[in-house]
Amino acid sequence: LTPLSQTIKENLKTYLSQFRLVTDAINIKDAYVINVAVNFSILTKTGFNKNDVLLRCVSAVQDFFDIDRLQIGQPIILSDIAYEISLVDGVASIVPPVENNPNNLSIVVENKYKLEEGYSGNFYDISSGLIDGVLYPALDPSIFEIKYPNSDIKGKVVGDNLGITE
Repeated sequence: LTPLSQTIKENLKTYLSQFRLVTDAINIKDAYVINVAVNFSILTKTGFNKNDVLLRCVSAVQDFFDIDRLQIGQPIILSDIAYEISLVDGVASIVPPVENNPNNLSIVVENKYKLEEGYSGNFYDISSGLIDGVLYPALDPSIFEIKYPNSDIKGKVVGDNLGITE
């Protein structure tokens, strides 16, 4: 996600002006990009390769956060992410991650904002935006994004459904 140039905004404004009423105004604003990372832990079913199941879970989360499926102002419903992970063949259960999880949530979302690491620089207090398992965006136009899906989605297999742990 990148901000629009002023030229594109002016061209869009000119195009849209032919369809507006005289009393309408057109304001085109860039949305704030809130970069996030996702952490989860799973138990696998017996007989499944733990690494293969984990890779498919990470892929499912990547698909969930595909930028073509997200909209400006759309909240993140943590149970929807958990549901997508639970649909992966070989997943027995989703368990709360141990690290950075003071609220014992099954899915942990954290803000990534440091410019020097390539993120947007927009800090967002996840704990204040998280209400009953739904992460709401800021009131200003904003959108959630996983900037680096290969490193910002972290899953862990903590054992299998027979209680055998790693």
